[in-house]
Amino acid sequence: MKRSLWIGAGLIAVAAAVTGAYYAGRAGADAARRDLRIQALAEDPAVAGDAAATAAAVPVKGGALPAPGTPLKDNFARLQASANAGDAAAATRLVRDLDRCNRLRSSQWRNAGATEELTRRSTEGMSAAQLRTYQALLDAMELRQQRAQQEQAMCAGVGDAMLASLVGNIAQAARLGDEQARACYLERGPLYDARSLIRRPDALRGYRAAATQLVEAGLAAGDWRVVDLLQQAYEPGSTSLLGGLLGADPVQHYRYLKLYRLGAESHRAQQLDQQLAAVAAGLAPAQIAEADAWAQNTLDAGFKGRSTDGTPPGWEACDF
Repeated sequence: MKRSLWIGAGLIAVAAAVTGAYYAGRAGADAARRDLRIQALAEDPAVAGDAAATAAAVPVKGGALPAPGTPLKDNFARLQASANAGDAAAATRLVRDLDRCNRLRSSQWRNAGATEELTRRSTEGMSAAQLRTYQALLDAMELRQQRAQQEQAMCAGVGDAMLASLVGNIAQAARLGDEQARACYLERGPLYDARSLIRRPDALRGYRAAATQLVEAGLAAGDWRVVDLLQQAYEPGSTSLLGGLLGADPVQHYRYLKLYRLGAESHRAQQLDQQLAAVAAGLAPAQIAEADAWAQNTLDAGFKGRSTDGTPPGWEACDF
């Protein structure tokens, strides 16, 4: 029963050894020059396109993307240069790959702990149903290990300099119309990677400059995620980054909550109506009437579908 799990664990150990050998073997002048180029990109991906194209790769806007699972270190410079040149597909791909590698480190620790806990369990005294459940857990663990091997292969050689460009690339993908990146950057901005924020506190100024444009672009595109983020940000007492930028405003909170309510599924209508009534209690009738008219006009002008389809309770803006 446990044999397949130990095989999977052995494969992970081999992969780790290979990765370690890779790092050792790449020392030298070539690696140093590559790291310097990567660091230049990481300093400000939004303005480093020319340097990236000259030093590392020629951007190909609209060109074919690397095959899924291709090692990111081999394609980072070209993807970065293309993203900086305005290639939306390249920007989207770069954000997803960087985010996967950024999450890999913590997921390895969690998976290792879960594997150890599972394999320490004794099957003695388990009923037939419990044994089937245990076997299902072992099978699922092996699948996770296989997935981890794929992630390790894709992320091999991706160091801190590349990962430091994640927030800047989220911002670039957001500017190029990636709805998930837009929602993530509006909600979290440079706080998505607090480590890079410590090194570059000026990134908050970049967030301040970009957020207004991203909000306008999201509303023009009929993006319900932006509406939900705005109604939360304007709510008095909000502690979000976007809320800190915009400031509390009960009228604006009611306005965007009303728009969100107009697009909501019927099973969420009652709860939203209760929220609206609570906010309206502190507003003048004229303010409510104006906000209601604005919400209806905005809905009719460009919003389609249900507001709650893509924004269920607890939805995660940075779920790439």
